[in-house]
Amino acid sequence: MKKTFEHNNKLLKILLRENIYFVIGLIIIIPIYYYLKKGEQFVLDFLFIKIMSVIFLIYNLPNFIIYFNYYKENKNTKIKIDTENNSIGIVKNGVSKQYEITEIKSSIYHLGIYYKNRIDNAMRWKMINSDLAYWDLEFNNGDRYYISNLIVDFLHDEPIVENTKYRFRMFQYINKSDSKEALTLKQELERQKEKNLTEKFVEKFKTKSETELNEILNNKSKYQKEAVKAVEIIMGNKNVG
Repeated sequence: MKKTFEHNNKLLKILLRENIYFVIGLIIIIPIYYYLKKGEQFVLDFLFIKIMSVIFLIYNLPNFIIYFNYYKENKNTKIKIDTENNSIGIVKNGVSKQYEITEIKSSIYHLGIYYKNRIDNAMRWKMINSDLAYWDLEFNNGDRYYISNLIVDFLHDEPIVENTKYRFRMFQYINKSDSKEALTLKQELERQKEKNLTEKFVEKFKTKSETELNEILNNKSKYQKEAVKAVEIIMGNKNVG
């Protein structure tokens, strides 16, 4: 399969569509609310226009920042993925380079926190910037690229790189100094299960006395690691209190 990716307007069209829905919703809801509360006919005035403009700007601010960030990083970038020949070609600022997929040292998808629902089924609400994401791609020779999905729409496809890792973030701004560990989906799932189990132990142990809690800490080998972690959390909260 050969695919050549350049800038596309798909996400921009989605953004415009969602803004149209948002504005139409406000135009419908606000007059109805005004009428029900005041018992009067709503009249469009300058104050209403100002309020609408402020709400619109606040609603879109994360998108404006991230779109500009992605555009600045990828405005002179093209990528060609050829899975048949196991190769990736990248053109950046007029410099063309060819790589084998096997030369990839690290592949990390930075996705919106909404997509973590795939792991923990937490039913997070989708935000207007949820579909913005970028691909941190590093090769063995040290070359590194930050490919936004303004170029490659990788959110809904299987990763072309095995063991691609993930970071789930509230604000998907490209952070080249980000040192937080990324995990595979399997690792994320295991970590989430561990977190959930720890929370259950915290709930279970919170009524125990300090003597009982210390007994667990002094005999860690007899207890699950999540149980020990829960006790450490409870004791830490006691000390802070």
